[in-house]
Order: sequence, then C-alpha cells, then structure tokens
Amino acid sequence: MSQFAPPASLGPGDPNYVPDDGCDYLRQYQIMKRPPYFGTRGKKSKLNLNAFKIMNFPNMDIHQYDIMIGGDGTKRALVKKIWNSEQLQSRLGKDRDAIIFDGVRLAWSPYELPIGSQLSIMVDLDAGMDNELRKVMRDNTHRVVIRKAKCVPMNVLVQYLNKTIVFDKEVLLCLNFLDHLLRQTPTSRFVNIKRSFFQSTGARVLPGGVEAWRGIFQSARVAEGGRLLMNVDVATSVFWSEGSLPDLACRMLKFSTTEQLTDRFMREGPKGKVARELRKLKKIQFYCKHRNSDRPMENGDIRRKVYTVEGFCDTAENTKFERRIKNDKEGSTVSVSVRQYYEDCYNIKLKFPGLPLVKTRKKGEYYPMELCFVGPGQRYPYKLDDKQTADMIKFTVTRPAVRLNQIKDNVTQLDWAKDPALTRYNMQIDTKLLTTEARLLPTPQVKYGNEIITPREGKWDLRGKKFVAFPKKPINCWGFLVFNSPREMPEASVKNFIRTFVQTYAGHGGTIEQKQPPVFFADARKSVAANVFEFFKLVGNERNQKPDILMFVLATKSSQPYGDIKGYCDINIGIASQCLQTKHVLTAKPQYCSNVCMKFNAKLGGSTHYLEPKCNPLASMSGQVTMFMGADVSHSSPGHKKTSYASMCGTTDRQATRYAAVADTNGSQVEIIVSRNTIRFMMMLLRLFRMLTLAVPDRIFYFRDGVSEGQYDKIIDQEYADMVRACSGIQHTYRPFFTLTVCSKRHHFRFFPIDKHAMDKNSNPLPGIIVDRDITHPDKYDFYLNSHSALQGTSRPVHYQVLMDDNNMPTDSLQAIIYNYCYTYIRSTTAVSLVPAAYYAHLASARSRLHEGVEVEMYTVSSSDPLPYHDPEEVVPLKILHESIRPTMWFV
Repeated sequence: MSQFAPPASLGPGDPNYVPDDGCDYLRQYQIMKRPPYFGTRGKKSKLNLNAFKIMNFPNMDIHQYDIMIGGDGTKRALVKKIWNSEQLQSRLGKDRDAIIFDGVRLAWSPYELPIGSQLSIMVDLDAGMDNELRKVMRDNTHRVVIRKAKCVPMNVLVQYLNKTIVFDKEVLLCLNFLDHLLRQTPTSRFVNIKRSFFQSTGARVLPGGVEAWRGIFQSARVAEGGRLLMNVDVATSVFWSEGSLPDLACRMLKFSTTEQLTDRFMREGPKGKVARELRKLKKIQFYCKHRNSDRPMENGDIRRKVYTVEGFCDTAENTKFERRIKNDKEGSTVSVSVRQYYEDCYNIKLKFPGLPLVKTRKKGEYYPMELCFVGPGQRYPYKLDDKQTADMIKFTVTRPAVRLNQIKDNVTQLDWAKDPALTRYNMQIDTKLLTTEARLLPTPQVKYGNEIITPREGKWDLRGKKFVAFPKKPINCWGFLVFNSPREMPEASVKNFIRTFVQTYAGHGGTIEQKQPPVFFADARKSVAANVFEFFKLVGNERNQKPDILMFVLATKSSQPYGDIKGYCDINIGIASQCLQTKHVLTAKPQYCSNVCMKFNAKLGGSTHYLEPKCNPLASMSGQVTMFMGADVSHSSPGHKKTSYASMCGTTDRQATRYAAVADTNGSQVEIIVSRNTIRFMMMLLRLFRMLTLAVPDRIFYFRDGVSEGQYDKIIDQEYADMVRACSGIQHTYRPFFTLTVCSKRHHFRFFPIDKHAMDKNSNPLPGIIVDRDITHPDKYDFYLNSHSALQGTSRPVHYQVLMDDNNMPTDSLQAIIYNYCYTYIRSTTAVSLVPAAYYAHLASARSRLHEGVEVEMYTVSSSDPLPYHDPEEVVPLKILHESIRPTMWFV
C-alpha cells in the first residue's frame, strides 16, 4: 500500500502551483477498445429501442463543395434566397436537384458539378425589376463562389462497419454527409434546430410570452454489430410567441395591458428597469404591415421584409428628426416627431406613442413598437424561470406507452420511403423498432445501523432505520433563523417542528444534546449577510462555542435569500447550513423531517447507509485502497456571461459514501478542466482522503460528466495527464491506477421493455436494466444503464463510456460497481440515475455559483487562506471555500 506525507502547501507559496510532471512514464493513451466479451451477469430481458436499422445507404463517392455567399455576416434567409435563385441554380447542371446544401457553406452532390475547379458569379436578386424603381433601391447584387473541396468516399463507411479499417476523418466525413442528407427534406417542412425538427401544432403556451413546441429528433449512428442505425425520439424546445411585439413584451414583463407598459416606460425613461428588461427581445425578427410593399399582392403572396431587433430607444413622441419639406426647392427641413411622421405619411395615428421605438440593424432605422409583429418559429434563448420550468415539465413528461406512440408518429411524419432526398441517394430505413437482449442486474442490499434491507424497484422505506454513522460529537450548538414574519411563521410552530425533528433524528440513532435551540427572526431592514452573521454570533455565544450547524426557515423555494445564505455560510463563516420551507415547517411531517435528517447528518460528518459488503465488488479486492472521484464542467445559463465552472469531488471514507468537493471557474466556454484546476483539485482531494482515512488510494475510479464525444481524447491527453502530475507533485513515486469513465444523459435512446419481469407498473424499465450491445459503439467500450426508478415520465438511461482502465476490471465487476453504488446516494432512499461521484460533482458545481457574489471583507470569520490575486481581464476565480468545511459534504 502506498504511503505519502502531504506537504504543507501546493507548492512554493503559490496557491496555483503546477508541479513539474517528472512523469516520463506517462504515455499517450488511446480510448479503450471494447473487451472481446459482453457482460453476462443478470437476467436476460428483451427490450424495444427507439432505433431503426438503416438497410441501405449511398456507397458511391460524394463530391463536397465549399460555398461562399456574400460576406461573413450574410443572414441565413438571404443565403437561402441567393442559393435558390435561378441565376445560380442554372449554372449547377441538370442534376442540381440532387445537391444537398447545409444552408451555410457546404454542399454535396453525387455528380461532379459543371463548374471546373471553381465557379464565381454575381447574383442579382432584383434582375428583371423596372429600371426606374431600381434607381431608388439599394443594390441587391451578391457574390457567390463555389469551390470543389474534396471527395467523400462512402465505401469507407462500409469498410469501417465491417471492421476492416479504424475510425478516422474520412469515416467522420461520411457520417457528416449522412447527417445533412437526413435533414434535407424535413428542413423544408419544419423549423430546424440541429438534428431536431419542430412545428407549432399542439404547442403549449407558457408564461412570459413563450410557448413549448414538440418536435422530431433523428440521427444516424454507427453501432455494434456493424450496424448503421437511425435514432428517432421526441424533442421539445421553447419559442417566442407569434404576434404583436407590445403584446409579447407585456407577457414577458408581466403587465396586464399595453397601457401599463407604456406608463411605466414613460415614467422610467429609456434607461429605466423596463428598458433594461426589454433587452431580452434583442435579435427577435419582426415584420410590419403598414406599407404597401408589406400588403398581399394580387396573387395572394406576401413579400414582407423581415427586420431584426437591435435594441430600443426613446418614445415615438419624444424622438424627432429633420424632415425635408415637400416641394421645397431650397431643401428646407422641419423638425417632426416619429408620431407625427406616421400620421402624415401613412395616416396612422399611433395608439401608444409612449412606447419605445424599435431599433434595427440598419443605422438610423426605427419603427414604432405597436407596428411590429413577431414572426413564428423563433427559439427562446434564455433559461426558464420556475413557473415556466414547471409548466414545461408537465408538457414534456409522458409515460412510456405515450412516448413510444409519439416516436412511431414521428417516424410516420418523416416518411422515409417517400423522402425525395433519401430516394435519390438510395437510402432505405426499416420502420420497425430495434429489439435487443438486455440484462437485469441483481439488486444490491443496503446496510443500516440496525438492519440490512433489499430495495424493491430501486426504493426502500426509511422508517425505523438507524443511520450507519454519525457526527463525532453530539449536536450541542445550533439555532433557527426565520426569514418570514411571525404572523406567517409563528415561533410556536417553529418550536413544534424542532421537537418533531429532534425526535426523528433520535429515532434514526442521532444525538442532539441541545433540545431547544434558539429561534430568531431576520431583520428585514438588514442585508442577508448581516442577519446571518449576527445569527451566527448569537447562537455561538449562547453555548460559548462555534455552532455545529445553522438552520434557516425561508418563506418559499426561491433563489433568494437561499443563494446569499449558502454563499455566506460556505465562504465567510465556514458553517454547515440547512434551509427549510415555511410550508413544511408548519406541518412538521415525520417523513419530511426524516428527509432533512439525512442531509443534516451528512453535512455534519455522518452517513446514511452503506452497501452490504457482499454486494460491494470492491470488498473482495482486499489490500487495495480505492477512491472514487467525479468531475463536471458546466456553463452559465443562456443570457448570462459565458463563464464555465469546473468541480471535482472525491471519497473521504473507505466505504465510498462520503465525499469532499472543490470547484472554481474554468475560463469561458471551456469544456475540459484547465490544468491549474485539475492539479489543485486533485492534490486537495488526495490530501483530504489521506487525512480522513489514514491511507492513500492505490486505485482511482474517475467519473467525468458533461463531455461530448469529440472531447474524449482530451480527457485522456489533458485531464488524466494533469491528474498524474498532481500525484507526482505530492510524491514523485506515487502512481495510482486509474479507470476513467465518461457519464452522459445527453442522448436520445430510450428503453421499452417487452418482458414483464423487466418493467415496473408504468412500463418503465426496472432499475438494473443494462444494454451493452446493438446500440453501443462498434469498437469502443460503452454501455447504457438504467439504475433508477422513474418518478414520472419515461426513464432515461445513462451512457457510460470507459476511456481507459489501468485496473483491468472485468466487465461484470465494473458494471456492478457503477450500478450498486447508485444505491449509496447519501440523501436518498432510492437508487439514483447517475453514479454518485458524478452526481455530487454536478451538485458542487451548481452550489459553487452561489459563491460568486459573496463579499469577504465584512461579516467574516477568518480563514488561513489569503485571497487569490487575479488579472481583471480574466474570468474571476470563485471565492475560496472556508477551510473548516472543506472536508465536509457542504454541497448536499
């Protein structure tokens, strides 16, 4: 067993110290190949999958062309119009209908186009227009350049599926072509977003001027067994509601009428709160109806010009400009308001001249807001609020039978057999669902302090169970702070909750010596920080010691004051905190108290339950110290700054149920954890493991969440290499064995059990259903595991991709480790959908965002760590976690 003595700091006084690797033994790994055998453990079970066999696909050479239309900023709608113009299409030969165009810069054809090596022409979209009219219009001529780029040899894909060649860039080119071929026809019928196609039929109106649309997802995938599959699923997305722009703004800003919006804007002006909120409407496309050119022509066609919202300015009443006096030979001008201009020129008397003007991308071009209409099919780019999210969940959640019927309906709508593009390229797809042989893994037993239980369908009852581990000392100093009025949350009700909670915790084996902790009410005149710090001092002074934990009763489940409370407790005073909702404190139900007890116990150093040793695949490997680690990188929600956040967690006990975690900013839109973070995180977690277990890990199982397929190589080349450097930085000869696995829920495969023994009462797959064939990768080591029981809707399995395995784990053993440890989630009595190491890393990443705005200069209990210096031009690092809670599960 390896031993090391952790040095006092990361390096020579530098908190961001990166040691010299000294790792000449570190070689370049390749992604692990699939073992020569499948897993065998578990009961065989048949499933239907939302995958369809591609029976035939083009195997001829496909000619790929680079397309340049206009400049870099040319809008897609204009690009489409230029591409479809007869002037251009007539130059592409008699087989032009066979051309696949991605709408941006690439095109493919089964025949070589008659353009030589390059075609360069000018396309005039106003050709044929009256010359007098053209004199007063802007030039509408655009340059188009088409160059022969390369040949896509589709027979390479056949060779790859037959395992005569390895995956390379040419195989990727083939799959990219198929992806665009599949989009060609649906794009003309639906609103296209990547591989999904949406329509407004059956849309659900959500609060805030948006609506949820259902759509079709389809994607071609290479699969085990030399197959090419079509994955079809249900997609959902949120779009802006079509209609009047003022109506949309009112719904977004929660005004009942346009008059209310107008009055508020006029009071606040163009720099007020309403004006700032209206910025969310930037980039929305709109049209107008007030001009002759916008009205229907004799044949019924409407050729409306589309504009893009660039911003908003002052009102139509206040905005004035110099207008030339009609028929004045001297060119005299008069100052008129926009309101007056529309009345004079268009005979339109604006109803709401107090609304802001809409600014477009063209300099000096503005339109009255009430004359603007939002076009359909524009995706909403921001994070949904709580009410929108709740309504969206109701819209998207469907039971397996309903979802399966929706998938079949999607296949009917796609109608592959009649798709002209697929027919032209001789592509044929079976419409029958793919059936596979899955396995139902044995359910592990979990151990409590007083009994061993076998879960049923991934769930068990906490009543009468005693936790397996508790804080080192009884709870002797704690208190309650209520962020609500005594009328809404009476002190007597809080004390009643305390009595029930103390009894419940005692029933689970815990000890609370201070049976009647003090109860305080927050001062609404003070900041959250001031309230928390004063509360911290009052509780500590009463018992003459630092509080063990602080309890907070909040009025509702909302981001504030929750965020500020957690931030100050984590950063400034280093105290475990637990927030409770008023409605639950008022009722004080034992089940709710039990759920809180699990979190309460975990934050103070205890554990809820362990795996029964005989169900732990690691227990048989005596003499080997094992550590589980998880990592995640997440990004800011749409509409916010583009900061990335990295987190890493690691076990701190030999049973692998308790974790410590660390997180920080990770640059801007960076998927891979940067070296500075990886090394610092790893060294800290290894030292905490050594401090709390008196051992060092010989084996590390590293679970990485949030990585796309294209980033797998970088996990090995960068993150793994940095972890090895961290080990070497602690002790030059320390070299644990690693197993690296990527976990992902970002896929569209779903399981529909056929065998009764493999399904629950809702026809969802039972926990433990695993698929490692048919839809898995042709040669990489991956599998899909459904480890949880779905509370609602259709369950989604997790995709596990094993990148490397120095530990040489047998397939059955590795799959059992991942599945069985899903039963060890510390704050739940259910198996979770994702291996806990990755789950905790995700929690830590989300919680760490609350540390961004914390002020550390005031209301602070000192920590030995200095504040880090950072360049103001860089992404600002998060505030340093208070040293007293670093070994704890502060993030649960």
